[in-house]
Amino acid sequence: MTGPKAIVNGRVIDGTGAAPIDDGVVLIRDGRVEAIVTPDEVDLPADVEVIDASGRTVMPGLVEGHAHVGGTTAAQQVLRLSLQRGITTVCSVSANAAGIALRDGIEARQVRGCARLIAGCVVSPTFGHVRYRTADGPWEVRKAVREMVQLGADFIKTAASGGFWGADEVCSVRNYTPEELDALVDEAHAWFRPVVVHAHTQPGLNNAIAAGVDQIHHGAFIDEEAVRGILDADLWYMPTLRVTSDRNIGAWPERPWMEAEMRPAQPVHREGVRLAHELGVKIAVGSDYPSSKHEWEIGDACIWELMELVQAGLTPMEAIVASVKTTPEAYRLEDIGPLVPGNRADLIIVDGDPLADIGVLYDQRNIKLTIKDGAVESADIDYAWHYRIREDQPTDRPQYDPLEGAED
Repeated sequence: MTGPKAIVNGRVIDGTGAAPIDDGVVLIRDGRVEAIVTPDEVDLPADVEVIDASGRTVMPGLVEGHAHVGGTTAAQQVLRLSLQRGITTVCSVSANAAGIALRDGIEARQVRGCARLIAGCVVSPTFGHVRYRTADGPWEVRKAVREMVQLGADFIKTAASGGFWGADEVCSVRNYTPEELDALVDEAHAWFRPVVVHAHTQPGLNNAIAAGVDQIHHGAFIDEEAVRGILDADLWYMPTLRVTSDRNIGAWPERPWMEAEMRPAQPVHREGVRLAHELGVKIAVGSDYPSSKHEWEIGDACIWELMELVQAGLTPMEAIVASVKTTPEAYRLEDIGPLVPGNRADLIIVDGDPLADIGVLYDQRNIKLTIKDGAVESADIDYAWHYRIREDQPTDRPQYDPLEGAED
């Protein structure tokens, strides 16, 4: 059901950074936020469906900014389970062709019950850290970017340094040269596509900053020069701190070479984020989602990242804003994120107060209801439809399965 709705009696965090609204009313119409008001400012129309959020927090759905989700059946399951964890938008840095098809199916509501997918395509050098469309030299790079845009990419992903994953690589290995990065960024921007770059170390960090990429991801060995360079260039920094957390370092027993670099990176990574926060760098939220099955359940990584950011100095409110406001801004998603009029109605109802303890979002039992594009997609409560009692309005609630029509 996507008819008009009113969520009443909850404590509303709108995601802009403004103070919460106690006993706020969130009005939803045609799948979008119509208004947030107080009870004495609104007279609910007769046809509105009212959801009672008494004693709970109402806030925007979370946005995961660095995921690896393609177009497989397993990917659909990841996106369905994401909704249950309160994640309504997933930006996949390696969606590629299959993921683009899945993105379009979700947007057309042919694939039901899935978090929204924002699809990135990889363009990388021979033997690069990330791989999909291989291109070497500025002109071949430009051709590859054009091919990915033609394919339907929402953004372009590349690498400026090595990474932890491969047994035959180290983080300090340079991937694209400055000339190739310049060509990639120039071409992507000519087609109005943002550029996301994987970069852990120098010289890759400075090369990416100089090329004018939009987002720097990871920076596990980031230095002060790079942090200040990101600030001066007004770029977004998505640190993915979860990658170098103790829990994740121990999650890859079959890949011992990863710990050899992750462990020394851990304190450097966090100090870099503390400095970035102190200086006012735009910090976005991504976690290398959904992560290893050894230690992580689907949905864990995104919310763990919020907890890591709070440990690194952000307030809970700042961490929420980083996910629901800054991350969509980094991807140029103009109608996704905060609960403001005109934005898509993506929101969750939560037991507990995430501003007092961001960890309440980690417990799936606290995510009581998820709404995406104005439709109830996941519910862990008998939320009912608490209709206002009027002579001209029925008091019985409609019965339906929120995932009715979803593909298996």
